Amino acid sequence: MKNAFTATFFCLLAAQSSFAIDNETLKSTVVAAGILTNSFAILNRNALDCKNNFQIGYQAAKDEELSSHSVNFSSMDCKLGATTLLPQSLSFDILPTLSGSVWNADAGPYAKQAFSLALIPMGRYGLQVGSAIVDFSVGLGPTLVSETDIGTRQKSTNFQFTDEMGFGISDLNQRARLAFTYRHVSNADIKLPNNGVNFLGLGLTLKVD
Repeated sequence: MKNAFTATFFCLLAAQSSFAIDNETLKSTVVAAGILTNSFAILNRNALDCKNNFQIGYQAAKDEELSSHSVNFSSMDCKLGATTLLPQSLSFDILPTLSGSVWNADAGPYAKQAFSLALIPMGRYGLQVGSAIVDFSVGLGPTLVSETDIGTRQKSTNFQFTDEMGFGISDLNQRARLAFTYRHVSNADIKLPNNGVNFLGLGLTLKVD
């Protein structure tokens, strides 16, 4: 377990270093990773074994002026069977995740609060380290927000996209998972201005029997 936490520490350190990169570079990286992961899952859909796996999670996050509280729910876990496309030691899962969030603005002329609802197929790459599983997750999905403008941000449209990336650690049975996440929400320039939101957060997910 000590080795697992050591590995996770270095993952989080790398994540924090990457967040020092400008948001545009980080956003582009997360979007590209989400598209590649979703495409990989679609191309290998016949090798995915989907089973009921109820999980509920809570995530607290913040960007420069906004804070958010999210409740995430997933009812299914699709595991990729044996494949030559990934190292044998690396697992891959797709978890269709419904995420409901409350956003609060500290300042600005626009709405002080907004609600969002996102459907994100989260791809998760896992590696067993000692008595734990360390993972990297990435996902991209459609999102609805209740306000087009919040705080100082003008988002122009209620329809948005959520891109999420995270590093996590869980027990071998994956009954509990702690994760550090980056979440970007914007409308992909469908309409301007498109002031994106970039949340850094911590989350806890529990499996529900």
